[in-house]
Amino acid sequence: MTKTLPDIDVHTDYTDPVRRLLSIGASPANDPAEWPDYAATYGLRSEHGTELIRLACDAALYGSDPDGTAVWAPIHAWRALGQMRAAASVPPLLTVLKSAGLDEDWTHTELPVVFGLIGSAAIPPVAAFISDQSQSTFPAATAIMGVKEIALRHPECRGECIDLLERTLERDGLTDPGLKGFAVSALIDLQAVEAIEVVRRAFRHKSVDLSIAGDIEDVEIAMRLRERRATPAPRYHVWPVSGSGQPGDQDLPRRLKVGRNDPCPCGSGKKYKKCCLV
Repeated sequence: MTKTLPDIDVHTDYTDPVRRLLSIGASPANDPAEWPDYAATYGLRSEHGTELIRLACDAALYGSDPDGTAVWAPIHAWRALGQMRAAASVPPLLTVLKSAGLDEDWTHTELPVVFGLIGSAAIPPVAAFISDQSQSTFPAATAIMGVKEIALRHPECRGECIDLLERTLERDGLTDPGLKGFAVSALIDLQAVEAIEVVRRAFRHKSVDLSIAGDIEDVEIAMRLRERRATPAPRYHVWPVSGSGQPGDQDLPRRLKVGRNDPCPCGSGKKYKKCCLV
């Protein structure tokens, strides 16, 4: 959370128990299994949903003192909303995602998990967000990761989620090849072999950025549909890394592909698929 605003009393606009989230402070665990049970721990209930949404979207808090506790409050709020399966929070959280800069790692890492926790009710607004051609690649790609999380956490939604990813691959026109690459990556993580013909067709049309999940042979190997390549591996370009630790100018010199499970070239220590790929 990047810019620091002048001193403001961010505590006066919220009431207990939502107000308590302003004083929790840092909670670096991205794994939802390590999140506190916000309802049990802080007394949050469904009737607090409106105030939690306001807290999760509070721009003043995003720009508050980076060494204070309040800057973490939106993260705690959206985690609570995910645990509560608060469907009404999805559209405003997508607005947060759209306005987040590339250095806002928390939004890109955790909002897919929040959408996944909410489940089927999140699918229509997330689908609309992805299909909106005005979206830039990375917010839409984060929403695609949300679709994957929904499918993983709610198996009854798997078919609907895979259909949504297939529609992203089948879209013509101005759809960013990078976005289609992220859709392929999500299908790989879901081992959605039932979508392979749609994936193959997208690659035949040369509409998929190869830097995300590789070419069709890489995809088939990842989906366990073939054991090895039949042709020499092409030279791919990766999403070059800017100073923010996120993909930058695609006009930089081409390099050999970084595998999804390789260490991320940004130096974070995470796997590429868990870091700058997302």
